[in-house]
Amino acid sequence: MDAGDARTGVPPRGAPLQGAAQASSGNAALWRGVDQAHIMGLELIVAVALWGGVGWWVDARLGTGAWFTVIGALIGNAAGVYLVWLRAQRLDGLDAASQAAAAAHASGTATGTARVR
Repeated sequence: MDAGDARTGVPPRGAPLQGAAQASSGNAALWRGVDQAHIMGLELIVAVALWGGVGWWVDARLGTGAWFTVIGALIGNAAGVYLVWLRAQRLDGLDAASQAAAAAHASGTATGTARVR
């Protein structure tokens, strides 16, 4: 059935994407960004919870109230912000490299390679 089905609106095989199918393939970059933002948020939450938990455990062992819990949460916050910053820097580098590769491809030159004749 390569001609498609007029009753159901199914396009023939190999036909270009149209409508929602085309839009969903164009949103791949958007979903990658949402995925990275989700990971960054989780890194921040886990770092605060982990270090706050370590501080709570130290407080429970030493009987010091909530001092180490607060200190642990602050350390976790700093660690989480640092992890988010590292991921953002890596993503900026990857984005710059992909833009440079796309520009080189559009101009017909390759980056970092020599032409062989």
